[in-house]
Amino acid sequence: MEFIKNRLLKQIVVLFIIIGFLFLFASHVNAKSLKELRAELSALESKYSKNESDKKQTESDIAAAKDKISEITSEKNQVSKEIEGLNDEIAKLGEEIGKMREQLKSIVHYYQLSSSNSLYLEYVFNADNFTDFIYRLAVSEQLSEHREKTINEYNRLMEENRKKINELAAKQTSLAKLEEELSVELSKLGDELADITDASVDIKEEIKEVKASINTYTTKYKCSETEDVAVCVNNYNQAQIRARQAATPSGGSQSASGNISAPSANGFYRPVASGRVNANYGYTEYYGSFHDGMDLGVPHGTPVYAVATGTVMKISYKSSCGGNMVYIGHYTGSGTYTSGYFHLASVNVSVGQVVTPDSVIGYSGGVPGIETWDRCSTGAHLHLQFGTGIFMSDYFYYSNYAARKFDARQLINFPPMGSYFSGR
Repeated sequence: MEFIKNRLLKQIVVLFIIIGFLFLFASHVNAKSLKELRAELSALESKYSKNESDKKQTESDIAAAKDKISEITSEKNQVSKEIEGLNDEIAKLGEEIGKMREQLKSIVHYYQLSSSNSLYLEYVFNADNFTDFIYRLAVSEQLSEHREKTINEYNRLMEENRKKINELAAKQTSLAKLEEELSVELSKLGDELADITDASVDIKEEIKEVKASINTYTTKYKCSETEDVAVCVNNYNQAQIRARQAATPSGGSQSASGNISAPSANGFYRPVASGRVNANYGYTEYYGSFHDGMDLGVPHGTPVYAVATGTVMKISYKSSCGGNMVYIGHYTGSGTYTSGYFHLASVNVSVGQVVTPDSVIGYSGGVPGIETWDRCSTGAHLHLQFGTGIFMSDYFYYSNYAARKFDARQLINFPPMGSYFSGR
């Protein structure tokens, strides 16, 4: 019995050790230091360089394919001209053969008459005497033989020309097939170039994000090279909270007008006072693809509020797809979330700032004629997006944030798509 107890105790201890290890691993699986971020930046820059090299090579391949297609088109045109010339030559030879056959008929006719009535032939040929007649008859025979030989030669030339036409036609078919194959290859190269170009844009954006992150961690948060940046940011934010609480002895919460608040949230609110639900989260026929957030139709310049108390984790300015964007991290009893506000005309907060539902974080934009840099917007609206975890603390790239997306309706009450709402 004692043996069983000891064995059970050992198993419990081992289980706790395993659980502790898993907890420790889970808590640091996304952790990164500045040193690791710099290594990632170097890897991304190398990847970008290779992508640009591949892009140049593909552009060169496309140019070569276009040149080859141009050569083939020129050669096809030349073959067509040759075929046309041969057909004209065949037609001319045929006409000449026709004329010669008519001449042969006359000569043969005269020759046949000579065997039956020489006097008549003499009369017909207008010979002065019989000797002259014989001479003329001999000449007719020679002319007849010459015409026959010429006709045979012309027929031989016509046959050769027909063979050449068949060969050229086969060549033309072969060239057309090669042209089609090159066109298909050119299309593939075009798609490949588009993919490489898109990848380069994405990598360039990631490089920009990592550089901005490194700059923020070094200048704002003063993180050391080997320190876990998530821990560094948390320590900084906690120090800021303690400093603000110390400055306000009564405690309490501070809204945008002057009360203190801690970066935690219990309730979520709509980001605008009124508007229209233009597009839901998920696949929509309007976009023809998956929509990562919710579009709220509001006039240009509408105040945009934080949906809940939290900390501004990241701000992107004048992005080609999203314009000015603000990301706010929220710590709640049910988990951690990051809310994203896209297509802003202007931003009213700074990274590291603690905000509440009363804080105006910016003003809505999205008008192509005004926010000319924002190519992903077709009109005034706010794109609200949610992801689990804290962006720039649990993870550092937009792709990670997008991979954790979920419907805003899970936290905020919105009417059906196409409906207007008033009140937060």
